[in-house]
Amino acid sequence: MKIKLSEILDAAFYLVAGFFLSLIAFNYFLPRPASYVLSATLAVIFTLFAVKICVGKNRGNFSESEKERKFLAVMTTLNLSGEKANADLFEKVFRAEGYAVEKKRGGLYIADLKRAVFFRFGFDGETKTDVVKCFNKIPKDFKAEIFSESFDDGVKEFAGRFGGKIVLSDGRRAYELLEKNSLLPEGSFVLPEKSVAKRLDFRRLLDKKRAKNYLAFGLLFTFLSYFVPIKGYYLVFGAVFLIFALILRLF
Repeated sequence: MKIKLSEILDAAFYLVAGFFLSLIAFNYFLPRPASYVLSATLAVIFTLFAVKICVGKNRGNFSESEKERKFLAVMTTLNLSGEKANADLFEKVFRAEGYAVEKKRGGLYIADLKRAVFFRFGFDGETKTDVVKCFNKIPKDFKAEIFSESFDDGVKEFAGRFGGKIVLSDGRRAYELLEKNSLLPEGSFVLPEKSVAKRLDFRRLLDKKRAKNYLAFGLLFTFLSYFVPIKGYYLVFGAVFLIFALILRLF
């Protein structure tokens, strides 16, 4: 398993924060050499535990978010493409599945499946009128399969009135077919993310990226406690910052 630089830096973060936080606690009732040894031991154990949890969680989240981003990019591409372009793309899919495909009347007719496939991708969504138009294009012994990114409840209910002659396939089904046959559109269009204006917000204090700042404050207060007569205040604030930094990184 390849180890990323970010994971190494996270491990160093946990090790340093864990060591100094333990040192603050043990320094009150243990001799200094013993507190160093015990703090170092606990910091290593905590780091191994934290890394095991966080690496698995972060990699899992990255994998899911990456797949979802890819799905949305493909859906945007299909929604922006015309019916002809989508029909051409899915003709390759069904041929890759081993079916003979005849393109006519605005759809793909697959005699082996007794099915006519229509594509209604678009940002306006499928309508009941579209369902009726597709139904009127199929022979009596065929079913109509309609692909669209999603269908509202009204369209689903309306399609159910056709005695099983209408099959609705959403974007997930389309994505699975494209991925299975290695035909996902290349250079899928991605909508640009909107920039959010920065403003004073308490939630920004809980940003995971700020954990390193809290770690720096915690280490600074801990370090200064060795040079001031009333060290209790510095140790308390140092401990609070270190705990807050660890919580942000872990959760």
